[in-house]
Amino acid sequence: MMTEAIAKTDEGLSRNEFFDEQVENARREQRKAFRKGWFVLICVLFVEFFFFPRWGIFSLILEAVIFSAIFFLVMYFVWGPADIGWASFPREGYTKPLLSGNELSGFIGCPKGKAFTEEWDVVDADHPDATERKDIVILGMHIIPSWPFSKVYWEKTEWERYYPNLKKALPRRELLKEFTLLPYPYYIEIMDAEDLNRLGVTLITNVVMEIVNPKKALFRQATTWIDIIKPIIQGGYVTYVKGTTFQEMLTKKKDIGGELLQYMEDPSGQYDTLAEMIEKVYGIRIESISVLDIVGSDKDEQDAIKAKAIAGLKREASLIDADAKSRGSAIATMGKAFKMMTQMMAQVKITEEEQQAEYVAAENRLKIRLRDDPKGFEEDYGVIFKKCLDLVQRDMALEKDSFLDVRSPDSKGTGTADLLSILATSDMLNNRSLRGAQKVIRVKEEDNEG
Repeated sequence: MMTEAIAKTDEGLSRNEFFDEQVENARREQRKAFRKGWFVLICVLFVEFFFFPRWGIFSLILEAVIFSAIFFLVMYFVWGPADIGWASFPREGYTKPLLSGNELSGFIGCPKGKAFTEEWDVVDADHPDATERKDIVILGMHIIPSWPFSKVYWEKTEWERYYPNLKKALPRRELLKEFTLLPYPYYIEIMDAEDLNRLGVTLITNVVMEIVNPKKALFRQATTWIDIIKPIIQGGYVTYVKGTTFQEMLTKKKDIGGELLQYMEDPSGQYDTLAEMIEKVYGIRIESISVLDIVGSDKDEQDAIKAKAIAGLKREASLIDADAKSRGSAIATMGKAFKMMTQMMAQVKITEEEQQAEYVAAENRLKIRLRDDPKGFEEDYGVIFKKCLDLVQRDMALEKDSFLDVRSPDSKGTGTADLLSILATSDMLNNRSLRGAQKVIRVKEEDNEG
């Protein structure tokens, strides 16, 4: 399959020599098929004229039927595959242009569910602008009624295609006799484009494009459409690279294709994006852009930037981890201060059991208040909480010979609003015992009212 997919390119031949040879081979095959077809038909006529019995009109009808059947078979098996003799076989998803002299006279073949408009745009079959023109098709064979005045158009085309299993792009050089109207990948790259830091960058991409108007794509310009579109896209790449850095491109490699498609600007300013201009003017739709590789021109600098990018990602991960750990330490410290505050505010009881129960009840009451109304809690208890927090921090410093300074950036009130908001969303206030304590407190309040 791979051998069939990759067009043979004779390295010893120039472009013109290669295509001259391809055209000559194709014409030779057509002449051979033409002569073969007529040889069969002449033999049939000869047999009918000299060997068929003469039964009057019945004999003439029989001879006409036999000749017509043989003529159809010649078109189907000999002339059709060679695009001559009123017949052709475009593959599904492909189209073949017909030329009358040097003028376009039409197209044969269109993907299933699609149709052409009057301007030869490819649209859905139920689109309001879809025309009623339909090919005459017999068992997959498309009839060309105007032959020999209309002939199938051939185009000499060169491009590159990237093969993932080979991990490289291979040049293709073909004499195309039909053109796909389905998305197809093309290999496009720019070499040593300068970024913001004036570092040379090579951007290698796979661009999936689709012909949405074969008339514009094939007959708007004198050369092939890929020779026109490729430099336009490369120009958009250069502009994009100038506005960013090699390091930034490495960190967002997966997103670059979408950014190129969305932000490449039309140099003329007539269209919102370069992709829109290419579709409207040249009849080619860019379906997607995939970045295959990004390479810096200076290998040492490239390696250094890659190492720096990796180090930056590791450092960012370390900062996130450190932030999470310090947040946990701060919550633990504030939890101790909160517990000290509840003990200070608990009512004095006679027995130790009653006193312990009062501590728990007071702590639960304050937790519920902090969870349900952090702002009100800060207004009523913020000053006491701040004093308790200072005491806890001093005790921890004396015990561990270190000091964890838990501060809040707020400048109003007691300076504890942000700290209490952190504590209010911590796991300390989201447990089953707290929900149970809330029910007990509500029951006690109802008993006191009774």
